[in-house]
Amino acid sequence: MLIFDLDDTLILQDRMTVETVRYCTAFLGLEADIFWTTFQRTSREAFEALPSADFCRMVGISAQEGLWGEFGGAHPALSQLRRDLPSYRLTAWSLALEEHGFTDPDLARSISADFASLRGRRYYAFPEARSVLTKLKADFDLAILTNGAPELQWSKVHGCGLEDLFDSVTVSGDYGIGKPRKEIFEVVMAKHPQAKGFLMIGNSLNSDIRGARNAGIPCIWYEQGDEPTNVPVKADAVIRSLADLPRALENFHFSPF
Repeated sequence: MLIFDLDDTLILQDRMTVETVRYCTAFLGLEADIFWTTFQRTSREAFEALPSADFCRMVGISAQEGLWGEFGGAHPALSQLRRDLPSYRLTAWSLALEEHGFTDPDLARSISADFASLRGRRYYAFPEARSVLTKLKADFDLAILTNGAPELQWSKVHGCGLEDLFDSVTVSGDYGIGKPRKEIFEVVMAKHPQAKGFLMIGNSLNSDIRGARNAGIPCIWYEQGDEPTNVPVKADAVIRSLADLPRALENFHFSPF
């Protein structure tokens, strides 16, 4: 069985956030790359200050997702996060804009709302994802294992146009644990007791590849050039496009498949 990460492995996540920030601030005449660097910092710092930050870190809810996502669910930390989102979003935007000379709180509030509305509607799969997965489906069972809040991650799964190709979907927030913890991989394995083996494919060395190692299964790193490489873990193979995956799998000469 092949286990796929979701964000930035099957669907465009960070890239769509960057493009939406650019779109929402274009009229200000900012240097887009410089502002994005500022905004990453202010949003991260504001997110880390939230009372629910430890829970978000544990299940894989990112600062970027906090800027636009919907976080339904009964967990007390999710309830706390929902209460804090309006002030978090306004703080992140206000601080970034102030550093670039825009101090009007109404401007920050307006851009914050526009960004959340626009970004929340953008769930785009990598262009080659469906054709590659359709090809693999002929020979493998397929699963998704994704970190994040249940409502947000399920909305991505439902909205990306790939859900029908998967035999199971596991969202970390439904279980209160996330990659790289081996226990969340064991949840996936328990859903497929007849599987002869598992292999993980993902873009994050820290969560996907480290998690696969913790779970004792082979793994393929989808390298995209923006992942920190100082993580002391190594994948069994590396791809730079989903189109490379079928050929990479040919080098795994073992029985699970």
